[in-house]
Amino acid sequence: MSRDELEIVTPEQVPLRFLLASSGDRILALLVDLLVLAVGLLLLLAIAWMAGGDAYLHAVVLLGVFLLVNFYFAGTELRWQGRTIGKRALGLRVVARDGGPLTAGMVLSRNLTRDLELYLPIAALFAPEEVLASAPVPVRWLALGWLFVIAALPFANRQRARLGDLVAGTVVVATPKAVLLDDLVREAPPSAATGLSFTQAELDIYGIEELHVLEQVLRSHDPAPELLADITARIQRKIGWQSPGRPVPPLFFLRAFYAAQRQRLEHKMLLGRRQARKVR
Repeated sequence: MSRDELEIVTPEQVPLRFLLASSGDRILALLVDLLVLAVGLLLLLAIAWMAGGDAYLHAVVLLGVFLLVNFYFAGTELRWQGRTIGKRALGLRVVARDGGPLTAGMVLSRNLTRDLELYLPIAALFAPEEVLASAPVPVRWLALGWLFVIAALPFANRQRARLGDLVAGTVVVATPKAVLLDDLVREAPPSAATGLSFTQAELDIYGIEELHVLEQVLRSHDPAPELLADITARIQRKIGWQSPGRPVPPLFFLRAFYAAQRQRLEHKMLLGRRQARKVR
């Protein structure tokens, strides 16, 4: 595994390999987000200017500025499963280091430190007299040094994690491209030969992301029989699958389900309906 790769093991003990987001891509994504923030703030200021002496509208604008500055990053990451507008543009996303789902608590935790990591260092760089005006000179230098150490933290660890990532247990990775591979479908036995069939309703339960996890399992070297049995049981319960009345080996079932699921998703994409995640 190269230095730029990261292996994450899910709670189901499925190893998933990601490409770590590069420092350059993260900086570019941040710049895009800051540009979006700047445009949003300018629009709010324009509204305040056009409002004239309307105190009520001024209060609404101030509230909008507060929400935009403090909740833009957390709100977009919650809305788009770990992606801001900048991360979407650069093909990045936030994932949990423990392999579990990215929770709201993780997203909020990683963004609570943003003032300390981003806004204060920027203010200290461009207007140090405003941030530390009344402090003695040695204290000012120590404080500035501390702020810049925090800002430089992503460059000092292998996972390029900033302080918020270390607190929340997250990491930023390159989003895997949703390309479903032909060879696994060729390995899957045809439906007519297996006697296994899946309804459209059963196949619509899962999306591309879950299919990629299944693909990782099927591609892994000599997966444990217990793992295959557990995943098979989970899928069968989730989709409400009815057994044909005879034992079906887990690997046999998973390959047949993968082939049918992929065919269904590709058909939906041809019709312009892309299902990224499973139905809740």
